[in-house]
Amino acid sequence: MMEKEMDIILTEIDNIVQRLLVPVRTEKKVDREAFDLFYNYLDDILVLVKGKEMIPRRITGILFFIYTSLSGDIQNNDYRDPVFMEVAKLEGYLSKIYWDSPFGNY
Repeated sequence: MMEKEMDIILTEIDNIVQRLLVPVRTEKKVDREAFDLFYNYLDDILVLVKGKEMIPRRITGILFFIYTSLSGDIQNNDYRDPVFMEVAKLEGYLSKIYWDSPFGNY
């Protein structure tokens, strides 16, 4: 069941990946609607992977691609930069998806 749900989420993320990345790369702007959709999909992923030992490689790959693409476009010392804030939020999600922290939810 998890595999089918992950495939659906992967398709949905694939459908918005350009909306996430192109405005950031070309205009240093955030497509708020696309990021909100993306975070909803990440919430779904969190539910599906909780307590699991393995995460599908395709999901891991696209999340890594999105993260590295966005982090390459941030200004690391400007906390007002909206792209910086999205990368920070994505880091929090990835931490929760990839690691069941013994330190609680942070």
